[in-house]
Amino acid sequence: MRTATGADVDQLVAEVTRIPVQPGAAMRLMRMLDDPRTSAAAPGKVIESDPSLSARLIQLANASYYGLPEAVSSSWRAVTIVGLSTLRSVVATAILDIGTAEGLSVPDGFWSHSVAAAAAAGLVAPRVGVDPGEAFSAGLLHDVGTALVFRRAREHYDEVAAAVLAGSDLIEAERAILGVDHGELGARAVAALGFRHDAVEAMRFHHAPAPLGRDAMGLGMFAAVIRAADALAAVVVDEPVAETDRDLDAVLRAVNVAEHERQPLFQRVCELVDDLESMLGGGV
Repeated sequence: MRTATGADVDQLVAEVTRIPVQPGAAMRLMRMLDDPRTSAAAPGKVIESDPSLSARLIQLANASYYGLPEAVSSSWRAVTIVGLSTLRSVVATAILDIGTAEGLSVPDGFWSHSVAAAAAAGLVAPRVGVDPGEAFSAGLLHDVGTALVFRRAREHYDEVAAAVLAGSDLIEAERAILGVDHGELGARAVAALGFRHDAVEAMRFHHAPAPLGRDAMGLGMFAAVIRAADALAAVVVDEPVAETDRDLDAVLRAVNVAEHERQPLFQRVCELVDDLESMLGGGV
């Protein structure tokens, strides 16, 4: 297994996390979202200038996750439903070019896992006083580093995949081959797009060891929510692990999910995955 040198790491990180200069609606929206005076309704006109982005937001607002009694049909209304934090995540996928429907833009299973994590994060966040919209947003992008390596450094992605297939641990293989893991890469990319610090740190450390209690590692409950969401997504859409798995036990306890509440939570996330993936995974 090839080991990255310091120069390799610097070059790869710069390439993978670069923010393209785009004059379109996505960049205008991101600048608008950086303005604290922006209201939920203000981005509507900008979104409407991009039919693709408008359609995505309207579809997302109509997902069963939000449970609306009537369908949403306008961009401004969609933004008020999904919230500015989720809008920022959807816009980020466009800026980082991981949301196109052209060819193999992301690894197989990427969106299934991402939307499962987003749904799980939004569901468990209120249990520990974390905003569910912010949690949904971070859950959706927690593996963005993987997609960026796939898109921008495919040879390295394939090396990591081969190492994992041969039995290596994912994070250890990434650090050996890339010099950095996908959590760090994703965190650097979203930090450059203005995501809030606790969301960035939660994405950076979502593969950290299971917390022994609240506020483990000094990262706060936001990080605990994203760790739990990632673990839940692994159970729901990836290779299932036993419910008695020690790491899963620990991350769920940290966000106040009792053992008897697990199965209903798994079931609810399962119900939401197909709906959300059709809205987000078909080319965000």
